[in-house]
Amino acid sequence: MKNNTTKSVILIVDDKPGNIYALENLLASKDTTLLNAKGGKEALQIILNNEIDLIILDVQMPEMDGFEVANILKSNKRTKDIPIIFASAEKKELQSQMKGYEEGAIDYLFKPLDPDIVKAKVSVFLKIQLQKKELIEKNNSLQKSALLINNSADIIGIIDAETLKIEEMNQAFTNILGYSLKEIKDTAILFFLSNADRIMVKQLSGKTNDQLSFETHIYCKDRSLKWLQWKVVVKESKWYINARDITELKQVEKIRNYLATVVKQSNDAIYIHDHEGQIISWNEGAEKMYGYTETEALKMKIWNIIPEYMQPETGQLVHQIIHGEKIHDHETKRITKHGKLLDVLFSAAVIDDSIEEQQSIAITEQDITQQKIADEHIKQLNTDLQNNVVQLELSNKEMESFSYSVSHDLRAPLRALSGYSAMIEDGYEHVLDAEAKRLLDHIKSNAKKMGILIDDLLAFSRMGKTEVRKSHIDMAEMVKYILQDMNTTKPINVDVKLNTILPAYGDRSLLNQVWVNLISNAIKYSSKNQNPVIEIQSIPSDEEVTYSVKDNGVGFDMKYADKLFGVFQRLHSNTDFEGTGVGLAIVHRIITKHGGKIWAEAKQNEGATFYFTLQASAPTEVKQL
Repeated sequence: MKNNTTKSVILIVDDKPGNIYALENLLASKDTTLLNAKGGKEALQIILNNEIDLIILDVQMPEMDGFEVANILKSNKRTKDIPIIFASAEKKELQSQMKGYEEGAIDYLFKPLDPDIVKAKVSVFLKIQLQKKELIEKNNSLQKSALLINNSADIIGIIDAETLKIEEMNQAFTNILGYSLKEIKDTAILFFLSNADRIMVKQLSGKTNDQLSFETHIYCKDRSLKWLQWKVVVKESKWYINARDITELKQVEKIRNYLATVVKQSNDAIYIHDHEGQIISWNEGAEKMYGYTETEALKMKIWNIIPEYMQPETGQLVHQIIHGEKIHDHETKRITKHGKLLDVLFSAAVIDDSIEEQQSIAITEQDITQQKIADEHIKQLNTDLQNNVVQLELSNKEMESFSYSVSHDLRAPLRALSGYSAMIEDGYEHVLDAEAKRLLDHIKSNAKKMGILIDDLLAFSRMGKTEVRKSHIDMAEMVKYILQDMNTTKPINVDVKLNTILPAYGDRSLLNQVWVNLISNAIKYSSKNQNPVIEIQSIPSDEEVTYSVKDNGVGFDMKYADKLFGVFQRLHSNTDFEGTGVGLAIVHRIITKHGGKIWAEAKQNEGATFYFTLQASAPTEVKQL
C-alpha cells in the first residue's frame, strides 16, 4: 500500500535480525519510518507496495544477494531512482566495491557499523533524496502549467509594462493572429493595434493599477482585424496577460445593433445583406413573408427573392445605396419560396463599418397586398364599431326611458294605493272589522315593498352607468364606521369579529355599498342562530387583496350558488327573510366594475362566507423613454 505519511521511509534489508535491530535503534527518529525485510524477495514485495526513500541493503544474503536485488530495482522504471547503501561485513577489494556501484549503490557501510558515520551518511542521502523529489514535483508542475498554457484557446503571455514589448506568448497567439512566436519576440504590442487603441493602451501602461481590463482591435498577419478582450495582472513591472478572441461575439453584437436600428422603420420583413448580395441577417417577418427559414436565408443571396426580370433594376438600386443614396418606400416586386409574386414597399440604407472597411445594406419591406387587406378589414371594423355605438346609444336611451317610467309611472299608482288605504283606515275605522283592517295593512305592506323594489331596480340600472372613481381606501376604518352606523339605527345583536382588514384601491362610495349589503345580509341570515357570529377579514395575494364576510347563519345549498348574484334570485322565502333579490346583483356589478371577482361558499344550516377581490394599490405607471 502506498505510504501517505510525510516522514522519510527507510527499508533495512538483512538476513540477520540482530543487524536489523541494531540499525533500527541507530536510525529511529520522529521524522523517519523504518521498514525491514529478512531477504531479497521480501524486500522486493515491500518496495512494490510502498514508497521508499532509502534502502540499506546487506550484500551477503542467502538465495538472493544484495547485488541481485539492486539489479532488479535499477531495471524498473518506478524504483530505479531509489538510493541504495550497501552494508558489508568487511572491506573487500576495490573490484568488489566497483561491482556494487555498478549495480546502483550510492555508498557503502562496513560492519561493524560506526554509529556517527551511519547517521551522517543516512541523513545526507535522505536530504538529497528529498530535494530530488521536490525538484521532480516542481518540474512536473511546471510541465503541466506549460501544457495548459500552450493548449489554452486564450492568448497567455508576459509583456514589459514600461516598453510594452512582448517577452513571452503561448501558441494561441499564433493560432489566432497568424504570427509565429519568433516573429513577435521583443516586438511592442502597440505594433499590432489600431491607432485609437494604441493611445488607450499607452495611457493604461502609465497607471499603477494591479489589474487592468480592456478591449482592443488587433491586426492579424493577413491584415484582417480581430477583437481581443484583455485581462492584465501587473506585477514587478510586468504585464501578465490573458487575451480572449471575442470577434464572433462582437459581430453578433454588431448585427443586433443594426437590427435594433432598422426595426424602428418597419414591423415587417427585415434583413441585411453585404455588398455582394449575401444575406447575413433574416428576421421572422422575412421568414413569414418569403417562406425561407433563417437557416436557409443565410445561405442565399438576395437574388433568390427577386424576379429575374427585375434583377438588373435591383442591381442598380444596390449600387446607388452603396454610394450613399437612401431608398424609402420604393414600390417593387419580390418572389416567395413557393413562387408567389408579391408587391412590396422597399426601404434600404447602407450600414458602414469603418474599421473592417466593409459595407452592408439594411432592408425593410412591407407586403402591400396584405396591407390593403388589413386596411379594408380595419375599415370594416370601424364601420361595425360605429354601428355598435349607435345601437348602444339606442339601448341607453331605452334604458333611460325605462328608468323614467319606473321612477314616475309606477310610483304614482303606489302612492295612490298607500294614500287611499290610509284614508279608508282613518275615515272608516269605526265600521271596519278586524279582517278588513288586516287586509288594509297587507295592502300598505305590499305597496311599501314594491317601493323598495323599485328603488333597488333603479339603483341597479344606474350602476351600469356609474363612473368608478378610484382612490386609496382604509377598509378597516370603513367597516368600523358602517357597523357603528348600523348599531346606532338598530342595535346589532351579533358578535362581530374584525380580523386584519387591509387597505384597497377603489371607489369609496361604491365599496361602502358593497360592505353595507354583505354585512346586512350576514346579520339577517344569522339572526335566527342562538349565538350569531360574523367574522370579517382579508388576505393579501400578489397585487390583490381577498376580503371575506363569514356568518354562522342558515347558509344555502351550493348547487344553487350560480343564482346568488342574479336579479330577483333568492334562495330563501320572503316569509323567512325579507328582501328583493337585487342587493347581491348590485354588489356583483360593483366588484366586476372594479376588475375584481366575487363568490360564496356555504353549507345549509352551517353559515355562509362571501369573498371578493380588489386591487391592493394603484397600478405602477410606466414612463415612456
